[in-house]
Amino acid sequence: MENLHFYPTITEEILDNAGCVCGKYDFNYRIEDQYIALRAKGKTTVRLEDSLESWKVENDGLRISRQISFEYPTFLYGDAGVAPSDSQLGVCIIWTNRNLTQMGYILPHSEANNNGKLIYSFLYEFEPGLIKGDLQLETVLYLKKSAGEVSEKEQNLVNIAGVTVGMIDVVSLDFDSLYMDFPIRDVKEKDQPLWWIEFNQWEDPTKDPFSEDTICLYLNSYYDYCPKVGDSIKNIELLIEIISTAYLLIFEKIRDMSDQYFINTIDGIDLEPGSISMVMNYFYRGCDPSLRTESIDMLQKTIRINIEKMLRGE
Repeated sequence: MENLHFYPTITEEILDNAGCVCGKYDFNYRIEDQYIALRAKGKTTVRLEDSLESWKVENDGLRISRQISFEYPTFLYGDAGVAPSDSQLGVCIIWTNRNLTQMGYILPHSEANNNGKLIYSFLYEFEPGLIKGDLQLETVLYLKKSAGEVSEKEQNLVNIAGVTVGMIDVVSLDFDSLYMDFPIRDVKEKDQPLWWIEFNQWEDPTKDPFSEDTICLYLNSYYDYCPKVGDSIKNIELLIEIISTAYLLIFEKIRDMSDQYFINTIDGIDLEPGSISMVMNYFYRGCDPSLRTESIDMLQKTIRINIEKMLRGE
């Protein structure tokens, strides 16, 4: 029951009725007194390309900007919405960096009311050294100011300032490459297999962090055909098979723990930022063709197709 909200949260229908428009992110970085644009590739999981081929997020930082607007924000309020009529909603971006175990939030740089249309503009700069490897950007709607009075019809709505009432969208940035989503440990041990994956300290995958403490993929360079040694990929075909199997094992581990955990992971319900289930939800939503979860054999096949496309940059 802990994964249930006891108050209405945002739905696609409510967002559509409110005329929510999510602008694309713009990404750039600073060199001396000018900003250089970065090209974004991908949809849910985004990789950034630099025309100068010199940018590294840990050395050069990253600036992001975007707009969120609501053409008809009144649909967000009242008994058919998510907040009492006398309250005030706000929009913010929650960011998470798994690699350095960092997180924070970004408030709008400016807000405008254009004849009832609300426009939230975001502009934020991550200084060099603040983030590395990955970045999740989750745009959420929250109760900015509670209502002084709540009507009888609105008693089921949350009225506590600061409480999130739902996610608008989420984007995951991968600054390295797909296989680096896994905490990977290089070993060189004669008596161990070529590779294996270990799961530790799992209690609730919707909350447990996706980190080396919970998941670790071991690659054994004792074998000449080990697909990856340090930063060098020696055998991409074998690496595709290993990463595909690792994703499958994680999905099945979640399913074994609880069918409800698996459903929440796939549907993106009540997942904490940076959690195992949230990372797997990024992957699931970024797959094209879509993953087929009705059976383990179809799940394996569709994971394999997507991993090959991603690792080969197709």
